[in-house]
Amino acid sequence: MSMLLMVCAVICTIAISMIAVAAVRALRRFEDASTELSKTAEAVRVSVGEVRAVSKQIEQIASSVQIPLQRAATEVGDVGHRAARLSHTMLNEVEGPIQNTVALLVGLRTGTRSLLTALSRRASRAHLNGGHDHE
Repeated sequence: MSMLLMVCAVICTIAISMIAVAAVRALRRFEDASTELSKTAEAVRVSVGEVRAVSKQIEQIASSVQIPLQRAATEVGDVGHRAARLSHTMLNEVEGPIQNTVALLVGLRTGTRSLLTALSRRASRAHLNGGHDHE
């Protein structure tokens, strides 16, 4: 039995050695991973600092542009209102004479049509009577 115990002891020793080697490898990988994580954390810190600087610059630009843009927008709105009032006034001045002209043209067209209809009826009656009016 002692031989069996010796074989078991050797197998246990080899198993423990393999476990120790695996644990050392796992610790090395964990160390490598923690080193990479530290590098990533440092890069994130640097990036956050740069993002803060850029955001401050954007805030400064926005604040320096905000007031002139508001003024320009107000002026554009004022110009739009003035143009609308001017066009409204102009349409009010032009609309009456145009309506009168259209009414005059409609009256002339109606009167001309009535005159031409009456003349054509008279001409057709004269033509039917042989050219003489016997009334």
